[in-house]
This record gives sequence, structure tokens and C-alpha cells, in this order.
Amino acid sequence: MTEKILLADDEMTFRETLARFLRDESLDVTTVDNGLSAIEAIRATAFGVVILDIQMPGADGIKVLKHIMATHPAARVIMVTAFGTVERAVEAIKLGACDYVVKPVIFDDILVKIKQHLRFAELQAENLELKRALNDQFDLSQMIGESQNIRLVQDMVQKVSRTRSNVLITGESGTGKELVARAIHSLGHSDGQRFVAVNCGAIPETLLESELFGHKKGSFTSASEDKKGLFECAKGGTLFLDEIGYMNINCQIKLLRAVEQRQITPVGATEPISLDLRLVAATNRDLLKEIRDGNFREDLYYRLNVVGIHMPALRDRVDDIPLLVDHFIQKYNVELGKQCQGVTDEGMRMLMAHEWKGNIRELENVIERSIIFTEDDLIDVKNLGLLSPYADPVDGADDNLQNTLKVFEKQHILRVLKKSNYDKTQAAKALGVGLSSLYRKMDELDIRVTRSKV
Repeated sequence: MTEKILLADDEMTFRETLARFLRDESLDVTTVDNGLSAIEAIRATAFGVVILDIQMPGADGIKVLKHIMATHPAARVIMVTAFGTVERAVEAIKLGACDYVVKPVIFDDILVKIKQHLRFAELQAENLELKRALNDQFDLSQMIGESQNIRLVQDMVQKVSRTRSNVLITGESGTGKELVARAIHSLGHSDGQRFVAVNCGAIPETLLESELFGHKKGSFTSASEDKKGLFECAKGGTLFLDEIGYMNINCQIKLLRAVEQRQITPVGATEPISLDLRLVAATNRDLLKEIRDGNFREDLYYRLNVVGIHMPALRDRVDDIPLLVDHFIQKYNVELGKQCQGVTDEGMRMLMAHEWKGNIRELENVIERSIIFTEDDLIDVKNLGLLSPYADPVDGADDNLQNTLKVFEKQHILRVLKKSNYDKTQAAKALGVGLSSLYRKMDELDIRVTRSKV
């Protein structure tokens, strides 16, 4: 909740006198003398309460109010009106203003209104936090699967959630690393506190330190006000550092210090802030290789990897695919208003044979897309949009393994040739073979294509 107040009024005496009175009450007040300046101030700063004169040069109070409602609807707006323009104040209430006062204003009365609205904004913020905490509630049934690999993960989550130890989650993209982090948070001692997630690979190196540790006003050119870092925002809860392998070395050094000392120093500050939180990191990179290549600090790796949890790829837990498919069908039936009953046997065989390079995230996308386009009760092969390993477009496939491999090899080369517009040089590069090797394979498999087929 912010206690910043914006006072916009073109009468200098009223404006300055009221501002001085409010500042004496320990309120942070910014003043402007016209509507356009008010809009600029609102764009730059989050105000808890805005006091607007209805009649101002540049842009009147109604226009400024409409801008606030469109861009910062959480702000509480009090309109200031002369006795003869009360009707416009009523119009402002209909547009989203919370209150109005009539000039001449009694300062004690407007102070009571401001404090009431600040308290209301504080309660709104607390309500949002409670809703967020309820939405973050988690039980292990949400970690879908019964394979041995996923049962091992579930067991580790239960055990580590009872501690405050640092956790490093590894695994390919799309395997559900953030789901595990949220499970550890929700099942553990920090449940009810904040779960704060940050993708270290998505924030520019120049901003990452400020995002994590915060900064003081004036510590650099664009630091117009104090800002809490994500470490401080997660105090008492869990900070999830996703894609930790993309963090630059300089920031790794500062992170190591924060992890070791359990305290941070915001950029431009002189006093450290002590923290009590759970730290969970995740990566799809091989951090041991990154250490050997000089891209990741070994001491930080061992500080983060007190408990290591590896998320298996979907191809290593194929038995869980039917359960995951059923879960996603139920989910998207609700979201899309559909009544899909499941997947045909042939469709399920295709799903279980697919390579799933994108793991669970790819599977979810396939099911969502299939439910959108299927007109039947069951999702069939034609709805999945996947290349079927059971398709037999080329004569010659039979039960003999070598013959079958040749069929699939021919099918794959034809697919890559078509994708590259039958440019054999480009196709050879995509296949990872030399051009002469491609010609030899095409001759061996009786593949005859030309660019004219495009």
C-alpha cells in the first residue's frame, strides 16, 4: 500500500496550504497546478490517493479522472468542487471517484477522508495477498503421475518442504520445475506467505541486481524512488529463481553473499537488510558443465544445491501420459466450454509414442489445440496434429525391423526435403549429414525428388 498523495489544484494558496497541512500529518504529498501535469505525475508514480479539482486548466478533473480509471484504477480519487458545480462531482462519482469535498474545504475533514481511503487501499492489498495465498494452495495430487520417477520427486518434495534448506531443481524446459517449487512452498513452513518467482534469463543483466536486491532513490539515473527488491518482497516466504544458469557472474557473486549471509544490501544503500526466506532455484542447463566452462560459480552451485531435485523428461515417464491427458482434457473442457470424453486408442498410442521435446508443456498445448478443433466426443489421430510413427505412407514396411527402419528413414528424409523446398544442400545440413551422404541415402532408399516439386 502506498501513502503517496497527489494534489492537483490551480489555486496556489489553497494548494500550498493544504499540502503543508497534510505534510505536517506525515503524508507524502506531490502538488501540481493543472490537469496535464496531473496526468504526467500519475504516469510516473503510483499514488494511493489523488485529490482533483474539477475545474483546472490543461485538462479538467473529469478528464484526469478518466485517465486514472483507465490506467490506475486502484487509486482512490477525491474530487474538489465549488458549491455551484456539485452536479459535476456526482458525475465524477459515477465515473469512479470515491468521494468529493466542497470548497471552502475544512482541512480536518479532508484529512479524515484521506486516511479512510488509505486504510481501504491497505485492506484491498491485504485481500489480494490472501487471495493469492489461497490460489497458491497445493497438494501432491496436482503433481500428476504414478510412475516411479514422479513418485520419487513427490517423496523428495514432501521431505524438503518441512525444512528451510535451499533447493536446486533441474530438468528440461517444460517438465514442471516451477510446479515443484510451488509445491515445496505451499506444503512447507512458508505456506501463507508470498511465493515470488523471477526468470533470471528474462531480465537484462543491468537490471537484475536492482530487481533482486532493490535500490535507493537516486542510486542511478532512473531511480526516481526507493524500490523493494524481490528478496525483500519474498521475506518470510519463498523466492524462486528460475533459469539460474543464465545469471551473469557479477550477479552470481552478489547472490552468493546474500545466500551465505542471509541478508541483502539494496543498490545505493549502506545498511544491510536481514532476511528469512526459502530459496529455490531451477535450471535447464548442466551447471557442472557451466562450472567447467567458467560460466557458473562452483561455490554458488553448492550453496544452492543443498537438496537437488531432478524433474524427469516426459519420455522417461511415458506411463504418466494417460493421466496427464485426462487432466488436461478436464481442464480445457471447463475453460473452453467443451465436453470431450477422452482420446481414441489410436490417438493415445500416438501420444505415448511421440518424442515430446517440449515435455509436459508441449503435451498440454497439443491437448488444448485438439479440444478446440475436434467436433467429436473423442480426440482422434487427425485432431492431434502430430506425425504418426504408425503411419505407413511408403510400401515395404513389415514386421522385419530392418525393413521398418528403412521405411521410417525414407519418410523422415522426405519430410526434411519437403521442409527445405527440396534444396538438397539445406536438407543435408538439417539432417546433420554431408551432401554426398544424403545423395547416397537417397539412392539407397530410392528417393527421387527435384526442386520442381515445390
